Amino acid sequence: MKPKYQAACRPTIQGMRALVMAAYGKRLKIRLFTSGLICAMAAGFVFYTRAKPLSVIILALALAFAWFFLKSRDRMAEKLLAASPNQALVTEFRFMDDALYTHNSLEDTVIAYSDLLRCAEGKEFFSFYLKDGGAFAIGKKDFSLGDPARFAGFLKNKTGREVLRG
Repeated sequence: MKPKYQAACRPTIQGMRALVMAAYGKRLKIRLFTSGLICAMAAGFVFYTRAKPLSVIILALALAFAWFFLKSRDRMAEKLLAASPNQALVTEFRFMDDALYTHNSLEDTVIAYSDLLRCAEGKEFFSFYLKDGGAFAIGKKDFSLGDPARFAGFLKNKTGREVLRG
């Protein structure tokens, strides 16, 4: 039986960033927005107090928090990639009518569409979260069969859930 969609890829830092954004994107954006507001208020406080040392220290702390939240996505992605057991392996994903079949040199796995807890579509990647806690990302450029532009509709039909956009 021929798959409807097929892709082959290995874990990359870009894919891990897509997984982080699919899982924590809204929270990270809220944190960055809040940090930006705090930085703006701290900058206003510096001008209001005519750059007194305390106001400059408050501004420096606000900027440090903003930098921390800005870099948190990359740190989480690096940790995910380091924890990935199949970093060097190319995994082939075959999306059939009945299930998702994965294959690499270590194992063959069948994943029922009902086991896909969350599917998300980004600019360059599709992110998948499984009920057992696993996750993977497939780049849109990695599809060798099927149109990635129509893939979200296929997933919605198979899983019965909306594909998150972001």
